[in-house]
Amino acid sequence: MDWLVAHSEDADIDDPIPETVGGTLGVTSSSSSAPAAGDAEEKEGDVIQEGEQTAQSLVCQDCGVLLRDETAAQRHAMRTEHVNFAESTTVIQPLTEEEKRLKLSELKQRLQDKRAVKAQADKEDLKTAEKLRRKAGQDMTEAKAKLEEKEMKKILEAKKKEKEDERLAKAAIKAQIEADKAERARKKQEALHGRQQAAAAEAEAAAAAASAPAKVYTETRLQIRLLEGQPVVQTFQASDKLSAVYEFVQGRVPGSFKLMTTFPRAEEE
Repeated sequence: MDWLVAHSEDADIDDPIPETVGGTLGVTSSSSSAPAAGDAEEKEGDVIQEGEQTAQSLVCQDCGVLLRDETAAQRHAMRTEHVNFAESTTVIQPLTEEEKRLKLSELKQRLQDKRAVKAQADKEDLKTAEKLRRKAGQDMTEAKAKLEEKEMKKILEAKKKEKEDERLAKAAIKAQIEADKAERARKKQEALHGRQQAAAAEAEAAAAAASAPAKVYTETRLQIRLLEGQPVVQTFQASDKLSAVYEFVQGRVPGSFKLMTTFPRAEEE
């Protein structure tokens, strides 16, 4: 193709190429001159034997694509993950300007298509992400609502339990008050009964004392504490007067003195 591009202005560019038999590889025979007798014979090495072809390119055995060199093969392997390559005798001709333009246009179109596909994929990913975000928001809202409902139930149950405990406490206090009232009434009744029994006993004792003959006392014993602090005990007749006591003390205390009782306090000269 490069040769065609270089010789496109030659006058004989459109003339057919004459067929030649034999000859050396790479040597073009003239159509006007006949081959010499010695040149018509094949020499050793003129004919390429099987397996002696020179490798001109690489072929991917996984997909059959011809590749220009190892670098192209490496790029192809990175892009397609194909790993089976072999040498090929097929010569990859260079592209013309028109082919290059077409190839470039095709590549641009592929790039645009790829970008469009990627943009569509990104758009779909954004839609999916938005759906997931909304779904996550809805799930979070529902979870929050369920949590609030659960907390509200706990609060209501706690209040209900508190009211029930308060009711039980009030009932227990009321029962205790009633028990205390009953206990006080019982104690009051017992005290009244005790007083009644005591009154009856006293009445019985008074009646017994009234019915018994009165005891007659003829003597009395007094303990007199002198000024020195020494007590003196003396027995007097029940009919004796206080003057007898005074005379008894006067015989033991010189000078004037007074007679006193501690309780109730009274004095007598």
